[in-house]
Amino acid sequence: MIGVLKSLATTMEHALKGETFTVEYPDVPPEVSPRFRGVHKFSQERCIWCRQCENVCPNDTIQIVTNEQRQGEQYNLHVGQCVYCRLCEEVCPVDAIILTQNFEFTGDTKDDLVYNMEQLKSVPWYNELDPLEAREPDRGSWVGEGEDEVDYQ
Repeated sequence: MIGVLKSLATTMEHALKGETFTVEYPDVPPEVSPRFRGVHKFSQERCIWCRQCENVCPNDTIQIVTNEQRQGEQYNLHVGQCVYCRLCEEVCPVDAIILTQNFEFTGDTKDDLVYNMEQLKSVPWYNELDPLEAREPDRGSWVGEGEDEVDYQ
């Protein structure tokens, strides 16, 4: 009972101050955290078809079909099944798959949420923010770069 009264007091405090927490979503796009994980973007040109993203996916969201020469024929991603753990992005050696901050996707059936290569290639950036350009790795700690060379022995 005390918890209910405390939460009611907090609600009344915010209401009396005139603070609003409502976002008028379709008219005003919400601020998205830089760490937010949204729909994947896939680059067929960068992909080397190593299938590491498919192997690391915890719930088989990614399905890749290759031919005998290990060239990719299909790359399917079930967005409705994805838990957005970002393991596929981390394991990719060539940054061929990136999680954008785009959360705007809909579908009437489960099949509408299965994206192929072409659909993943055309996923727009959210607010024109490219996550690769936003990254600033600490290049000074890489071997051979920075002021002094790093000796790992």
